[in-house]
Amino acid sequence: MTPDSVHLLTRSSQMSLFRDGKGRVRRAYYGARLHEPEDAFSDSASAPLLCTTLADSLDGLPNASGEYDLCITQADGSLSLCLECERQEVVRLDEDREEAVFYLKDPAYPVRVEVHVRAHSESGVFMQWTVIRNEGEEGILIHRAASGHLNLKAERYFVTSFRGTWGGESLMSEEEVARGHELVLASGTGTRAAQEGSPGFIISLDGPAPEDSGEVIMGAVAWPGNYRIWFRHSPYHYLYAGAGMDVAPAPYVLDAGGVLETPPVILAWSGEGKGEASRSMHRWARRYGLRGGDEERMTLLNSWEGVYFTFTEDVLHGMMKRAADLGIELFVLDDGWFGNRFPRNDARAGLGDWQENRAKLPHGIDGLVEKAEELGIRFGIWVEPEMVNPQSELFLSHPDWVIGLPGRENRLERSQYLLDLSNPEVRGYILGVMRELLGKHPGIAYVKWDCNRKISDPGSAWLNARHQGNLAIDYVRGYESVLDALAEEFPQVVFQACSSGGGRADYGTMRRHHEFWTSDNTDACERVFMQWSIGHLFPAISMGAHVTASPNHQTGRAVPLKFRFDAAMAARLGFELQPCDMTEEDAAFSRHALAEYKRIRPVVQFGDLYRLSSPYESRVASLMYVREDRAVVFAWLMDKWLADAPPPLRLKGLKPGTRYLLRELNMDGNGSLTHVHEQVLGGDFLMNAGIRINWKKTFQSVCLECIEGIIYLNE
Repeated sequence: MTPDSVHLLTRSSQMSLFRDGKGRVRRAYYGARLHEPEDAFSDSASAPLLCTTLADSLDGLPNASGEYDLCITQADGSLSLCLECERQEVVRLDEDREEAVFYLKDPAYPVRVEVHVRAHSESGVFMQWTVIRNEGEEGILIHRAASGHLNLKAERYFVTSFRGTWGGESLMSEEEVARGHELVLASGTGTRAAQEGSPGFIISLDGPAPEDSGEVIMGAVAWPGNYRIWFRHSPYHYLYAGAGMDVAPAPYVLDAGGVLETPPVILAWSGEGKGEASRSMHRWARRYGLRGGDEERMTLLNSWEGVYFTFTEDVLHGMMKRAADLGIELFVLDDGWFGNRFPRNDARAGLGDWQENRAKLPHGIDGLVEKAEELGIRFGIWVEPEMVNPQSELFLSHPDWVIGLPGRENRLERSQYLLDLSNPEVRGYILGVMRELLGKHPGIAYVKWDCNRKISDPGSAWLNARHQGNLAIDYVRGYESVLDALAEEFPQVVFQACSSGGGRADYGTMRRHHEFWTSDNTDACERVFMQWSIGHLFPAISMGAHVTASPNHQTGRAVPLKFRFDAAMAARLGFELQPCDMTEEDAAFSRHALAEYKRIRPVVQFGDLYRLSSPYESRVASLMYVREDRAVVFAWLMDKWLADAPPPLRLKGLKPGTRYLLRELNMDGNGSLTHVHEQVLGGDFLMNAGIRINWKKTFQSVCLECIEGIIYLNE
């Protein structure tokens, strides 16, 4: 082995690192696991640095892209950082995880940097992050603190991103990074960063990312704040792909003795296309990336689109009774339940005053919890603790707790201000509110935690003049500390991350939440596109998807109930409508479909995802989940032309030598669309010949269950 070398090995991949003769740490190899891991060092002279500084960007080859991870202004004003490795260690954390830590130091300045690289054997996922320590007696300025980067060499580079906005989150697109060009994925909202695009990406070498073949690297930054992910294709044909939190628009001040830890960048290499990369990422996520990733998620009814702010206790009782009758397991009371002096009857008042509105709820939350328990279902509630309305007792008492610029008009967004979570008093207030809510009402099983605005006027009354640029990062760290404390104190409560929809669909948030609300746009047709996209990065168990009224409240589109069910059943199924308005026919269909979902729930929520037909490339969208001896297939017809003749749907992930019993679920008045209902067919036939679907009209859908039957004797 090369002296001071490290091989981090997973089931399918390998990363080989070493310290060279000058004390620089280099990555010799990242890719498929080798039969002889030491072969990775055959060309170590050209190995790129693991962690680069501004000074390294001027060195030329092997950092041919002229880029860097770290940039610091020292206390003497010098824009200077040079890092040498003093020592390294490899720690076996458990049977699945191994971590290499490299301890770097600037020989001229009191700055130390730790670079952590962690391998997850079962999933094949790697994580990398850095820890910056200021051991001097004065503060330093951090201009860039990326978590890590990749140096790649190919002829062409294609990047898939997941960009969006409110009502259209995480819509997938792919583009080539031309030679000499740079592609940047970024968000500067400070809070709901993922709404502008989930901080994730796919890199494909020499061509667009294929589904089932070819080399791709999937990545994500575990950070709910401002991020920057950039891809620079140098004139030498190298690609520098860097990722991490963004300290812009002002440098971060790291005081004497201070420590700044960057969020992990998560990487999944695949030699079998982006399909296998997604499955690797999902396996890792269910074990490490989500709270309770091994626990089934309940079906639920959320009150929002059913009644919005206008409800009474009797109306809620009626909704809960109907939900229980349908087989729903959880009722979630959304916005509008709080505030007395400033009642929350619309979005303009009440935020910050988290007491029950006695005019609407004369028996309080306890009365609702008792009613839910009487009906045999659980109870959940909506909160938005990071926000405050000007019309609130909290704002009148503590106007200095609000983020805003002195001497400037503080702009409202959705009639509300943002509380300053860099301030420990504010964090203490939020924790106190949540402790009282969950401690006083132990029957609350679920919290929908919302965040409906960004940082627009970045000023803090808590931070002094020198540290104002720290606000965006300190805000996120404050948010994380509050959620960490609540997770420790109330481990039994399920937390959903909502931020004007999918604004916090990121792995920094999901370490502290069980699921995210994918989008406020609940149109089933548009949700197929969004769930298809974000499902590249996140498993189905993390995505909240609801059956809502038709015509849809956001788009006005009318879609059949079966289509709405089949779209929501491909994720964590829920309802968001007034169930008391359902016809008996729709209620009967819903009751049956809910029962079917509970039966297939383990396959959907814990199974391996296989994408069959993309809505971005075809008028048919289709995917399936495979777990042990069962599979569930979903297909949706997004549009139909008279002369259409869609090809057969060829399944994936089955056992070729096994017979499968096939059953169509959720059939409506159109009956079976596949001609395989209740048939037994071989896995080889289903994957090679496929299933012909007799599509008749737009917005039809199929949900098909495959159950293992007879295994061929010669297999």
